[in-house]
Amino acid sequence: MQVLLFDLGGVVVGYDGPGRLAALSKGAMSFEDARAALGGSANLHAYERGEIEEEAFAARAIDEWRLDMSPQDFIADFETWPDRLLPGSKAAIDRLRGRYRLACLSNINTAHWRQAEALGLGGWFEHAFLSHEMGARKPEPAIYEKAIASLGATAGQIIFFDDMPANINAARAAGMTAHHVPAPGDLPSLLYAVL
Repeated sequence: MQVLLFDLGGVVVGYDGPGRLAALSKGAMSFEDARAALGGSANLHAYERGEIEEEAFAARAIDEWRLDMSPQDFIADFETWPDRLLPGSKAAIDRLRGRYRLACLSNINTAHWRQAEALGLGGWFEHAFLSHEMGARKPEPAIYEKAIASLGATAGQIIFFDDMPANINAARAAGMTAHHVPAPGDLPSLLYAVL
């Protein structure tokens, strides 16, 4: 049976990281500045690989982004950055249950996974491949290799959906069929078009 493998943020779950970080910076960062800061943060990437604990991540984030708040207040805000299940995503995925094996592959950390579960994501997928548990993050080849091995499937049996072109390219390089989800909320129509 084929496997459908979904990214979470921007595909299934809404994510307001750049907007929240810009707000926390109190005008020091624009939305685009905040997006670049998140994308280039070795500290955040280490947290997403499970290499550092939440408290260390928070303290370093406050220093890195020059935020005027306590680590506890930062984590309380940071945890809410995944802010909603995207409309139609659950119904679209549920319609495929039984016809496909369903799994997710996400660059995520412990705080954001807690929030995703609180939003109701728990139990959607047969397998949840989470970067903070796997010790690798997309688009690193190792995370795709680990997911393929854990699924007990061939790469050619896996259809992957992500919103980041670099992650799509890496999935294709690993042998998967991969589709780009252009914008939040586009997954239901894309699933209808390609499956």
